[in-house]
Amino acid sequence: MPPEKHALLGASSAHRWLNCPGSARLTENMPDSVSPYAEAGRLAHEIAELKARQYFVEELPKRSFNAKLKKLKASEHYDKSMDGATDEYLEHLKARAMSYPTAPTVALEVQVDFSDIVPEGFGTADCIMIGSGMIDVVDYKNGSGVLVKAENNPQMMLYAWGALNYFRPIFGDSIHTVHMSIVQPNAGGVREWEMDIQELTLFAEGAIAPAAYHAWHGTQEFHSGEWCQFCKAKATCTERAKAMFDVEPMLGACPAGVDDDRDYFDPNHEGGRAQLLTDHEIGDILTRGKDVATWLKDLEAYALKATLDGRPIAGWKAVEGRGGREWNGGSDAAFEQLQSRGVAEAMLYERKPVSVAGLEKALGKKAFAEAADGLWSKTPGKPTLVPESDKRPPYNPAAAAFGGGD
Repeated sequence: MPPEKHALLGASSAHRWLNCPGSARLTENMPDSVSPYAEAGRLAHEIAELKARQYFVEELPKRSFNAKLKKLKASEHYDKSMDGATDEYLEHLKARAMSYPTAPTVALEVQVDFSDIVPEGFGTADCIMIGSGMIDVVDYKNGSGVLVKAENNPQMMLYAWGALNYFRPIFGDSIHTVHMSIVQPNAGGVREWEMDIQELTLFAEGAIAPAAYHAWHGTQEFHSGEWCQFCKAKATCTERAKAMFDVEPMLGACPAGVDDDRDYFDPNHEGGRAQLLTDHEIGDILTRGKDVATWLKDLEAYALKATLDGRPIAGWKAVEGRGGREWNGGSDAAFEQLQSRGVAEAMLYERKPVSVAGLEKALGKKAFAEAADGLWSKTPGKPTLVPESDKRPPYNPAAAAFGGGD
């Protein structure tokens, strides 16, 4: 289970305070928000831990294990897909353990301490394996919205540093390799990265320690970026707002030779000509525009909560949205009365085929794969615009026309 207490400079928030050290003290006393996604993630972690503990640490009688699992599944946040996702996590742990020449020491939900480089720094690693000159750090991510990379991941490297501190009394300086895994079944599966102890030491002492010192002592150095999405001040931060409104520099910054001729005939423009944005400028604005759209959603969420809490937002108010209608006493009782009043039963129910995705969600990935093997195929998706960093290949109209693709 993830800890209730959070360090000011925790491993899970390292990406943010490394890039924006001033955000640490700025958000120190801001309340944490609890979302259904976070609660679902917490539950999935508990299920994953139970399965891993059953296999690696303490094998419970089958009846006891099933009772614990049933209790977790009774949660309102449980989803059938968690079964397959946590199974994937366990299978990865098994594979990593098998990669060791001799069985490694396996520890689950380990609170690691890295306060030697980060003031009061600690965090909880989902799984640590150690032995034969290697240490493994594995982190389970239940979310699908943000793909988490393993390469150069500061959270994982801090866990690794803390794990080395934790196990040093037993293993001394015998560890020379660190292997890090992000298991994110709902967003691409498993991502792995490996580094030697010298590289980890250089990162810890050369990059983390200086940044942590400034963040801890309340530096006023702020920088906006994609890390803002995980900041408690993301809606009200003036540095982020400044970046959102700073549009002018991108206009006219088109490299020489790229779409230089922008004079097009426009009968509605004085003089018959108007200057249009270049394709290069449009690309820049689209990139920035996605950040602005996200920022506006954050502002709206903040403003709605503030208004409901009795703090008026100038020019805005909260109103009741469009409601729905539901049967009094539930559909069964209502339908019984409707039939007694002459409404045919056939009019009260709709029958429609379940989608491939819907059945997979209901059965779970493993059961679906067995039951629906050979019964479905993937249809090509519509062209969609994404940043160049997206790993999918560019759209090929010819391949799509002939059923090409994956």
